[in-house]
Amino acid sequence: MKNFKTMFFKVISLNFIFLLLMSAYRFIFFVYYGKAVDLHDFGFDIIKAFYMGCRFDLSVIAWINVLPALLFCLLFVIGGQSLFKRLITFLKYYYTVFIGILLALFCIDFYFYAYFQDHLNVLVFGFIEDDTIALIKTFYENYNLLLIGFWIVVFFVIIFFISKIVLKFKDYNLRFPNIFVRILLSIALAFSIFLMIRGSVGLHPIGVYSDISSNAFLNQVAINCVFNLGKAIEYKIEASKLKNIETGYENNIRQAFADFLGKDVGMISEEKPEESLVFKTSVNKKIENLKPNVILIVMESFSDYLIKYNSEKFNVLGSLKKHFDEDTIFHNFSSAGTITIEAIEAMFLNIRTRPNPINLSVSKYAYKQYQFAGLVPYKQSGYETSFIYGGCTSWRNIGTFALNSGFDNALNCGMIKKDSPGGPWGVYDEYLFDLAFEVLSQSDNNKFIYILTTTNHPPYGLPNDYKILPLEIPDSLKRNISISNIKKAQKRFATYQYSNEMLGRFISKIKNSKYGDNTIIAVTGDHTSRTYRIENFLDSICVPFYLYIPKTIKSVNINTDVFGSHLDIMPTLYNLSLSNAEYMSEGTDLLSKNAVNNTISYESWLIDKHHAIDDDIFANSAIKYYYLDTNHKLVPTSEITEHKNLLRRFLSMLAISDYLIKNTGK
Repeated sequence: MKNFKTMFFKVISLNFIFLLLMSAYRFIFFVYYGKAVDLHDFGFDIIKAFYMGCRFDLSVIAWINVLPALLFCLLFVIGGQSLFKRLITFLKYYYTVFIGILLALFCIDFYFYAYFQDHLNVLVFGFIEDDTIALIKTFYENYNLLLIGFWIVVFFVIIFFISKIVLKFKDYNLRFPNIFVRILLSIALAFSIFLMIRGSVGLHPIGVYSDISSNAFLNQVAINCVFNLGKAIEYKIEASKLKNIETGYENNIRQAFADFLGKDVGMISEEKPEESLVFKTSVNKKIENLKPNVILIVMESFSDYLIKYNSEKFNVLGSLKKHFDEDTIFHNFSSAGTITIEAIEAMFLNIRTRPNPINLSVSKYAYKQYQFAGLVPYKQSGYETSFIYGGCTSWRNIGTFALNSGFDNALNCGMIKKDSPGGPWGVYDEYLFDLAFEVLSQSDNNKFIYILTTTNHPPYGLPNDYKILPLEIPDSLKRNISISNIKKAQKRFATYQYSNEMLGRFISKIKNSKYGDNTIIAVTGDHTSRTYRIENFLDSICVPFYLYIPKTIKSVNINTDVFGSHLDIMPTLYNLSLSNAEYMSEGTDLLSKNAVNNTISYESWLIDKHHAIDDDIFANSAIKYYYLDTNHKLVPTSEITEHKNLLRRFLSMLAISDYLIKNTGK
């Protein structure tokens, strides 16, 4: 057993050396690129960045050791001294190849960051997809490729000699312990490798959440580029599975704009058809004088359906009910889709999301700037813009996506004070709202703040000091609960209540402050909850859209019965908060007269007050047609003229979105 220990610890020692080399790269990265970053008062976060970096590096090392560990376990169980001797010889070359490749990736990543200010991401595939020869020439002119290549070769040589020296082991007179001991030790080794790969014993493995600081550069310091490259490959595979949208406008995009706008195709520009989507808010002296702040809050799983059951005994709204009673709320309003990122994309980019798409936030399009992006009118009007997320902005790359979409700041859980409790997805909502109020108060500049909450997400949990309000589930709702355990449902409803209670307190705090008379607040849900079964399709997709509008600019008559969706939020806010400002959007101002004929735009659906179509263009299924009865229930029917008009609008919207994303970014 002694010789086994000696050999095992030699392998451990070698991997520890590899870990030190990776930390050395991180230190070089930190020193070289940190010169241009203000790291004053971030001392503790610097330590956290290197600690998190070690966890990432250990996970990468564990992945590299999967094969050696499996071979070791196999040979350890079955025995065989000569095979162990060959294993040691094999490891010298194995580590040389894989650690050498790893260090070469670090070298490439170092120069990649210099150009893109990010670790290896989906843009790396541009080397193959774009003009490869031209790119090589560009790199050659800007970097000493020969010197880089020389050092990569040196890395391989150094790793080989280190491996050869450390793994030098002559005494192969191995005595195998009891078979049961061998099996237990092999299981322990395999489990240890698994834990190191996962990098966490919590709900999420390392890599899902990695933000450790409000300083974006320190978050970059913590990352191991192998994780970024792995995500890039994953996203590229997803993208390769995505079919092109066939809408009938492939060779005549001008006709798509014409059909969508109800204009003659001759009125659409040949060179820049997107200019036909440019609109302008009216001149409004009240708005010019007020320069209102705008806060857009997207609540996790904020279903409209549950609001209908609110009562004193089943109090799911809490302090939010007061504001719902006082202000404006649209109930015939849907999310963009079934997942959070679709809601983000609809509002960030101000266009219709495509059914079954690859998420743009993890594609090469996340690194482009678009003139039609939701924040552009506010940036042009001098607003300070902030995206605030209760979790980590590394999730689905939304931090990078937000910054490229026009936000000045992308703030995350790392910005919130260190003792703030939370769940696996982020801090509890009350602390997120505290941060948002702090951002609102930081300067006198007019601000646009986008808040994305996380608390009402499974697994559900609440702060220990929160006192749950009465939640006696009505029998009519109890029959529709989709989970068998009522206690679990009760926990979900309590979390829903908590989020609404904290939201209500936040709105009250703003209303009662100096910002109450010059701040517009908009609230919606990212998607509905899946806690209960709903027969009515509209109820299953609808999220509320709440508006607090200061009295000085609020319209007297607002029709809250109009149909709408996430696509319509930004145009509505533009016309409420900006005077004489240009914007581009496929959505509608819900406070305008045009909203009377507006539609709900949800995944493969388009729904107006009387009719609906469902065209899942990737499912190869027949288009489905419906009419809405007096209770807004969908009733299957055959195609009529109104359905043809809806279908034309649906396909033209998809074609326009696809065209704008692929052809107009910079």
